[in-house]
Amino acid sequence: MLSVPHSPPLVSIALCVHNGGGYLREQMESLLAQSESRIEIVALDDASTDRSAAVLHEFAARDPRVRVFGNARNLGPQCSFERAMSLGRGDFIALSDQDDIWHPQKLEKLLAVIGDHDLAYCDSQYIDADGAPSGRRISDDLDMARGQVPLRLVCSNSVSGHAALLRRSLFEAARPFPDEVFHDWWLAIRAAAGNGLIYLDEPLVRFRRHDGAITGLGRRRGRPLPDRHRAWLEQRRSILAALHRRLRDDADQARWLGALDDALSGGSPWPLFRELWREREAAPPGSRPAMLDALRLHLRFVRKLRRARAARPPAARDAVR
Repeated sequence: MLSVPHSPPLVSIALCVHNGGGYLREQMESLLAQSESRIEIVALDDASTDRSAAVLHEFAARDPRVRVFGNARNLGPQCSFERAMSLGRGDFIALSDQDDIWHPQKLEKLLAVIGDHDLAYCDSQYIDADGAPSGRRISDDLDMARGQVPLRLVCSNSVSGHAALLRRSLFEAARPFPDEVFHDWWLAIRAAAGNGLIYLDEPLVRFRRHDGAITGLGRRRGRPLPDRHRAWLEQRRSILAALHRRLRDDADQARWLGALDDALSGGSPWPLFRELWREREAAPPGSRPAMLDALRLHLRFVRKLRRARAARPPAARDAVR
């Protein structure tokens, strides 16, 4: 009996572009050079005013794997990525920025490790505007999360969209994207609340940092103002509320949300810390020691709560005593 050759699953690469003509050709070449993978590129131009759309149509004319769409007006990355992902036909989705460069085996390697997880992601190497490496990776700045640890992801996200491969079923469960959180962060949280995520410790993306980049990952920031600590905590509260709305039957979500509400209103932070502590058991072997990771998150919340409370007017502090 003749064996039927294995056909890899179709991966829809959702590429969103806005005035990205300066780097777009190099990125498109790297996407089309993916090894051992069946791909389609769903390229969405978000009302660019440069030659980005013309570059995309040039690639589409020479390669049938490229399909080009456009927004009538600028919608921004959140709405654009949701639309681009919805236009794909593959069982897997990979998100692409306009100015990075992918390793030829990026998708092949992520498909090989995703297993039963909802999302797999890799490390990235920083490069500058000219493509020169900085010698640093994203993992030098962040602790890369693994497993079923949604509260861990709410506290601190390590999953960048440009490094992720996810199941279409995850995208369908996560949409519509809430306003409270970036689309890639939200997808990571939903994956961690479902079948989990897995991290591949290889830099398979050259992640370009330049003045026109949308995100500030990898840049040093100054010390935040006291009232920004409160904003940080309130953002986490909004994310947990959005997660609870989607997973109403999950008692964990309600418990986390109630614990954070108590801490924000001046109550004891210990119920929240207990929820963080529970998630240490979900960290797989080989990751950062789970106990140390839980303690680090505890300390971060302690600092944020103390600074947020110290910044409140005296009357507000007295009201919660």
